Amino acid sequence: MNKSYIIYAIALVLLIAVFVNDEPEVKINYTKMYPESMFLQENVVIQSTKTQNFSNEDLKDKITMVFFGYTSCPDFCPDTLARVNNIFKNLDNHSDLQLLFISIDPKDELDTIKKYVEYFNQDFIGLSIKDDNIKSLVKNTGIYAKKVSSTGSIDFYDHTGAIFLVDRNSRVMGLYTPPLKDKLIVSDLKRIINWWIKVI
Repeated sequence: MNKSYIIYAIALVLLIAVFVNDEPEVKINYTKMYPESMFLQENVVIQSTKTQNFSNEDLKDKITMVFFGYTSCPDFCPDTLARVNNIFKNLDNHSDLQLLFISIDPKDELDTIKKYVEYFNQDFIGLSIKDDNIKSLVKNTGIYAKKVSSTGSIDFYDHTGAIFLVDRNSRVMGLYTPPLKDKLIVSDLKRIINWWIKVI
C-alpha cells in the first residue's frame, strides 16, 4: 500500500478521535453549538455596570449569555431581555448563569445601561461599546450592527439578534437565534450547567 495512503488513513483516524473525545457528554436539543473561539482575550479589563475591572476572572465561575443591543431599542431588545429574565426564573438554580448586555450605541452611558438592564433583572450586567476592548470584541465575534435612522437625538440600529453562550474559559461555544424558544433554552441550559458542575 502506498505510504501516503497509510499516512492519510492514520491522520483521519486521529482527527475523528479528537472530535469524538471533544464532544460534550451532554445531550443538547436546541443550542446551536459551533467551534470554540475566544470571547475575551487574556489581560483584557472592561468597565461594566457592576465593576470597573470586568475580565476573564468574572467568567470563570459562570456560564454567560451575551446579547448585543442598545437602550433606545424600541422592541426587539426589551423583548429579548424580558425573555432571558423569564429563562432565569424557570431555571431551578441560575447562580451558575449570568447575562451580559453589550450596548452597540456609543451614546449609551454606563449609568443609562445600568438602569436599563437592571429594570429587567438586578443581576444583569451591562457593558459599553465605547470601551476600545468592546470594539475589538464586536469585530472578533462578527456581529452585525449598523445605524439605520435617527429621530432627534435617538439613533436606531439594525443588529444581530442572537444570544451567544460563553463557557467558563471565556470561549464562545454556542448561540441562540431568534425567534427564541424559552422552554427549549431552559431545558438545554439545565443540562449544560449540570454537566459543567460535574466536570469542573
